[in-house]
Amino acid sequence: MRIPLLCAALAVSGVAAIGPAAADATVQAGANNSKGCYIPERVAHRLGGGEGETPYFWENSWAAFERSLAAGVTIFETDVRWTKDNVPILMHDPEVDRTTNGTGKVADLTIAEIDALELDNGAGKVPHFEEFLLRAKAHNVQVWPEYKPEDFNQVWIDDYARLITETGVDAVVPSFKKDELAQFKTKLPNNRQIWFQDILKDGIGLKASAVPQGAYAGLINVSVEFGTNTADLRKAGIEIYAWYNEKLPDENPGGWSEVSRFRPVGVITDYPEAYKAWGDSTTYCAKPKAKCAAMPKKLQGDTTVVLLKKTCKTSAGTKVKVSVKGKAKLKRGKNGKVSLVTKKKGKVTLTYTAEGSNKADALDKTKKYKLK
Repeated sequence: MRIPLLCAALAVSGVAAIGPAAADATVQAGANNSKGCYIPERVAHRLGGGEGETPYFWENSWAAFERSLAAGVTIFETDVRWTKDNVPILMHDPEVDRTTNGTGKVADLTIAEIDALELDNGAGKVPHFEEFLLRAKAHNVQVWPEYKPEDFNQVWIDDYARLITETGVDAVVPSFKKDELAQFKTKLPNNRQIWFQDILKDGIGLKASAVPQGAYAGLINVSVEFGTNTADLRKAGIEIYAWYNEKLPDENPGGWSEVSRFRPVGVITDYPEAYKAWGDSTTYCAKPKAKCAAMPKKLQGDTTVVLLKKTCKTSAGTKVKVSVKGKAKLKRGKNGKVSLVTKKKGKVTLTYTAEGSNKADALDKTKKYKLK
């Protein structure tokens, strides 16, 4: 579920999980921060193990879980696989090679062999699924455990459902496969589900009618305008979780602003701490300012007024453009200097604009004058 692709402007790369909220859900819609900007709820992808210099630094580890809990996360996405002796553990890949000091497929190793391994980056032992569910229940948090085996193993399906039922944890059941969801629905009829779809493989713009009855829907590899791809879902009143997993070294990490403008219920991320810091401080919803582009209080006829002394940019970093209508013309000089030359009499309409990722953060100021 990780993709490095980023597109410009409103384009995003990510996942959207969509569906009606259950009455007993611990999931809460986002809220406005102190700046008045809507901040979606956080979902810790792979338990939020992306903290560190490398993505997935502590993925699916107790270290990630504890750190995300300390950061106030209440929803955890993770991955479940079974060992040779049918014990479920938290592991994304079929093999243990990428994230531990061992080698081999999870399904070919016993639980004793798994327990002898160490996760990379000092993240400790590989978590057992049952213990994770019990800890999640104790902390009153919601879990999204994805059944990862490629084959449809009835023993594992039954075990998955049994553990969720017996622990009483608040669980949402995710899957890319409709037949899996159908099986899980018979085992866990009261649990919500998420059906993931790959936009790059299955087409742009998932329709609400395609979502299995009673399930959330998931969009992955969204690399075009987020609003376009979710238009039908939003029109149908379906709530959205948006997965966005790139972290950028600027004021808008991970494209979270672009995603948040469409008011999803939550954002799924490997970086819950960074997301919270962004959410607490962001002013993405505010109109950009441009002190260098003050409009004249009044205009006199037959005169020249300097509008911009040099190239002017907004607080969002976009260039201010000037246009005029009526009895005046613009005179452009060096280094972005712009002056206004007026006629003796008549009306003038002056406009300053600066592009944004959408209308919400674009600059558009217009003022009308009567020359005297």
